[in-house]
Amino acid sequence: MGILTTEAIKHAMCQLVIVMLREKRIHVATPLASRDAKYALLRLREQMEIYSYQYKIGGNTFQKDRVALSGKVCGMKDDICICLQLACYFTQLESQRAVQAFNTPVD
Repeated sequence: MGILTTEAIKHAMCQLVIVMLREKRIHVATPLASRDAKYALLRLREQMEIYSYQYKIGGNTFQKDRVALSGKVCGMKDDICICLQLACYFTQLESQRAVQAFNTPVD
């Protein structure tokens, strides 16, 4: 069981989070509900700082250059960033569906 995240969905999730951060639509609850809130906030900050586009140049002329979104650099993890992106993306999709359903005329 899982969530299908194609390359297009990953890029869309990332862009949505960037937009939401710029618009100040993402907030961390105070106080944070966690056994170790200080450590959780530190991990969130670290993962958000390292999560980025990773480029890999093709080994020869027949291989394509690749780009991926990841925070898995030097043994670090990106699970909190991915969770945040999934939450924002699928919440946005559900909001759009609700608006469409509300605006659809009933016969």
